[in-house]
Amino acid sequence: MPAAEQPVGAGEAADLFRPLEGLASVALAVSGGPDSIALLTLVAAWRRTLPAGPAVHVLTVDHGLRAGSAAEAESVVAAAASLGMPGRVLTWTGAKPETGIEEAARAARYRLLTDAARALGASRIVTAHHLDDQAETFLMRLARGSGPFGLAGMRSVADLDGVTLFRPLLGIGKARLVATAEAAGVPFVADPMNEDIRFERVRWRSLAPALAAEGLDAKRLGQAASRMARVADALNHFAGALIRRSVAVDDLATARLDRAAYAADPVEVRLRALTRLLGALGGGRFYPPRQEHLEALDRALAAANGEGAPFRRTLARVVVDAHSGAEAVFYREIGRAAPAPLPVGGGFRGVWDNRFAIAIDGAGEGGLTLAPLGREGLAALGFVPHAVPKAALMALPGLHRGQELLAAPGVLRETAVNLHFACRSVLAERLLAA
Repeated sequence: MPAAEQPVGAGEAADLFRPLEGLASVALAVSGGPDSIALLTLVAAWRRTLPAGPAVHVLTVDHGLRAGSAAEAESVVAAAASLGMPGRVLTWTGAKPETGIEEAARAARYRLLTDAARALGASRIVTAHHLDDQAETFLMRLARGSGPFGLAGMRSVADLDGVTLFRPLLGIGKARLVATAEAAGVPFVADPMNEDIRFERVRWRSLAPALAAEGLDAKRLGQAASRMARVADALNHFAGALIRRSVAVDDLATARLDRAAYAADPVEVRLRALTRLLGALGGGRFYPPRQEHLEALDRALAAANGEGAPFRRTLARVVVDAHSGAEAVFYREIGRAAPAPLPVGGGFRGVWDNRFAIAIDGAGEGGLTLAPLGREGLAALGFVPHAVPKAALMALPGLHRGQELLAAPGVLRETAVNLHFACRSVLAERLLAA
């Protein structure tokens, strides 16, 4: 067998999984294909070498998009059990979109995985993304005109709504993972959707032999992504400094940008700072906007060295209100992307909409929900803080019992007897930690 197709050995696997040592619990995302089955067998063998190590939970998602998917998911659970690890099937239920199924399935998969990981107390979700996946991602993003952060590809460690996503196999080619699964003797499945040219990733995969013949093989494309990642890290460093110089945030998760200070920095640094602003303010799961939309907003903000004409626009669930040439106000727009009502009770501690840390005590009879204030909640408060846009206030969290508003940031109504409601913006921390 050629060296490039040698199975991953125990020593190599130990190095790959070293960041997992000392953790209490991790979740493995296993689809049943050769890549993820290789991950499953490698983790099982590695775990047996440790005197004490993390509890490993195997999660597999049944997207319900084709016949036989449920049986394949159950086969993953059986394979996990044969290796001494508990498994669980997560099912994507409800109507499926007729267009954009790739993106919808991906979003559903990660939502199911993060929810299950939290329920299990797992601090890491480990996936089997590999070098060929990285190469395809680089090409797809290049075709879309992505900037340095897109071309940096997938990172080995990433945040996924507060759970850490860990991709230990990004430097390993698919052929080696297939060889690893075959050597382990654990059955795997071949998903026919991986050959369906309706999907963008499959079309790029079909071009791989021709690209490799011209020198653009997975290894070379992976190297390009790694080098772009270094560029992205440098830009992120300087973007943090720009944010500290030019952005002021308040207790209501509203940010104010000094346009002149912003305009003084190089374009790529500004674009990264702008992405971080949108991500922190937009709540929920963040998908960066298209590069051309981001660049258009940057040009408007930096026009005439920070003294451009006033404007107002929305991007990535964030309103950017440059009501004067000197300043732009950024705040969350709820609109169609409002967070769903969240049932809560006494003793609740958590982060709402990725923007506010909330603590609730003395919930009494229960039946409470956290939801955006909206127009009705704002009217119930009876006042509007000075200089804060009403739309920003409507996106604040309100504590409700049924239709009745009990509390909002800094406000506890008279009807909220024996109730303690603490709400703190985490916008500044998110901005500086991005």
